[in-house]
Amino acid sequence: MEKPRPRDRQEQVIILEKQPLPRFIISLLFTLVMWIYSVFVVWFFASALFNTNDRYSGVLKIAFKTSNAEVRTFMLIGVCIFVVFLLYFIFWRTYNKKRFGSKSRRKEPQPVSVDDLKKLELLPLETIKKLQASNYIEFHKNPVRDLKE
Repeated sequence: MEKPRPRDRQEQVIILEKQPLPRFIISLLFTLVMWIYSVFVVWFFASALFNTNDRYSGVLKIAFKTSNAEVRTFMLIGVCIFVVFLLYFIFWRTYNKKRFGSKSRRKEPQPVSVDDLKKLELLPLETIKKLQASNYIEFHKNPVRDLKE
């Protein structure tokens, strides 16, 4: 039995799909709407961070009944929560490294030999040899012995 080979880093898989024109237009419109929404959200938070009040961000702040100070407080709380989780995960990583060692100690399992497969007594020897010799085998009945027997 062969091991799967690793894919070369230079080998690229490109999947091309031919879309019907109406579906392409709809997906393009949804994508544009999401990009415009993302720009407004970024502009809303950036204007609050830099304490600028223009027509567009002002309309959003009126609609949400917020001020620049409230948005900055919200962003500060979010950054604090992020830092707490970051410190917790750094501590957890350090704890695991000290307790269990680094991951580099793990090794790939050794290839299975014919003797190992014979010791399991799940397949007859001729079936094992057929499996190792050929690339494709079709079984009409499961060759593996039932464990309950």
